[in-house]
Amino acid sequence: MNPSMNAREVLLQAAGRKLIDVDGEEETVSLQPPASPARITEIERELGFALPRELAELLRFSAGLDMLESVDLASVGPCPVEELLGQVVTLAGDGAGNFWMIELRPGLGTLGPVWFLCHDAPVLIQQSPDLCTFLADYLRFHAAPHDGPIAEVVHGAIARVRDQTDVPRAALLDSPDEVLRSFARGLEDGWFVRDLRRARTGDGMPIGRFGPRTPLARAGHEFVFAYGSRTRWQRAKTWFTGR
Repeated sequence: MNPSMNAREVLLQAAGRKLIDVDGEEETVSLQPPASPARITEIERELGFALPRELAELLRFSAGLDMLESVDLASVGPCPVEELLGQVVTLAGDGAGNFWMIELRPGLGTLGPVWFLCHDAPVLIQQSPDLCTFLADYLRFHAAPHDGPIAEVVHGAIARVRDQTDVPRAALLDSPDEVLRSFARGLEDGWFVRDLRRARTGDGMPIGRFGPRTPLARAGHEFVFAYGSRTRWQRAKTWFTGR
């Protein structure tokens, strides 16, 4: 991708592009129609705040890309894991119940980072620093030889992040970083903290490190997250009761 390109230019260049999917089938990318003014107003009403300027302008141009695994810029709603991200644009899915998304909040400047939320294994991983980069990388992944940053995340980072153990909150109680210090002091023993404020592609947090009901927390709007440990009895109880 030309580093001077913006998201609109990436969308425009994608229109009419022929891709070969992983099964060897050819597909042609097309632009979705623009979102109507009424649809944009509806989205903003549901959010409770105005869309970021960049996203609103993109939606007036096109609502996304139609392809085998489409990109949808108008799919806005609460994150499925509400402790991690607030309102999000669910940009695309991988066909297996995992999704790429961008968090939205009032006054947001850059559309990004883009996160990959995976349920198997349960992890949250940074995919791209911004929407423009994600779009270019997503198109690259859907073209032979299906490589690049998306491939690095789905084929490598998931297992690595799943197995990682992060910093115990006790180690951050006197941190010189005010965000980490305050966050850690609000957690109980048995919690682990992951600082993703300066994350790179493939960095993330194992949101199911202690089973499907692993408790999660976030330091306000900062990309600093935490997860709490659970005993074997607690995990066994969840296995049998779902709670």
